[in-house]
Amino acid sequence: MIVAYIKEEKINNGFFKGLEIRGVDNNYIISINDKKNKRIKKKLAKKILKLNIGAIVFSKELEGDFKEEVCELLNLGDNINIQILNGKKLMEFMEFDILKYIIEKQKKKMTEQDIYIVFKKDNKLNLNFLKRFIENYRMTNVVTNDIERLKNIQDNLINNDDILISVSNNKRKALKRAKYILNINLKKEELEKYRINREAIIINIQEFIKYDNPGYDGINVNYFEINVPDELEERFEQIGNNFDIIKLYESILLSETTGENIESIYNKIARDEVTVKSIIGNNGVIEK
Repeated sequence: MIVAYIKEEKINNGFFKGLEIRGVDNNYIISINDKKNKRIKKKLAKKILKLNIGAIVFSKELEGDFKEEVCELLNLGDNINIQILNGKKLMEFMEFDILKYIIEKQKKKMTEQDIYIVFKKDNKLNLNFLKRFIENYRMTNVVTNDIERLKNIQDNLINNDDILISVSNNKRKALKRAKYILNINLKKEELEKYRINREAIIINIQEFIKYDNPGYDGINVNYFEINVPDELEERFEQIGNNFDIIKLYESILLSETTGENIESIYNKIARDEVTVKSIIGNNGVIEK
């Protein structure tokens, strides 16, 4: 997959051209000189389509209106092969690490904790991600409307490993006692249908959600920060210092692991020595 890194900087390549393309690691850095210029936005969108770009990372200064207008020009509803990277895919690959980080900061042991993983039916969702949770926590409670697929997994675990998981979709009871909730793909209005423990920590993987029902005093985790080794920092400097490190690493992961299974991706993250630095809630970094 080819990635385009788009940023704003001064360009000396002629009046009104306003756009420069450079290669980096089989991907492209696309610089623009005026984010308010409509002609540049149109030219940028045409270049992205012409270069067969599979994913885009916008620099920090181009988030907001510029990003939204370019996405409209790309007509992402039809061009479904173009991904706008926002760090959430990396969060999906590192969800186990994020929950482990939280457990450790609370000075608790994973093997003594019950966790709750909630998701709605999605045939594209690879359920192999459940394995690490099931193997490391006292009890993994899966809350989903995809009961049939989960029952097959549950029966297989009982027969082969003598490991139990709980499968339910009772909106009134399933999350009532949950301390740690991993929300894989529910939107806010879908999550609000469940009765949730007032002190639960909710980790929202695919969606940015502010769960704020009356009486809820827990924590929403919507993003995180990572530590990366010096070699990766040097690689990122070639692209630019005005990009979110999570999005840069996400782009590397997606471009270098195309077609690989989820275990291979986990292994690459471990080899790259990428770890959780902090977690971010609705009001910024959450204190340790």
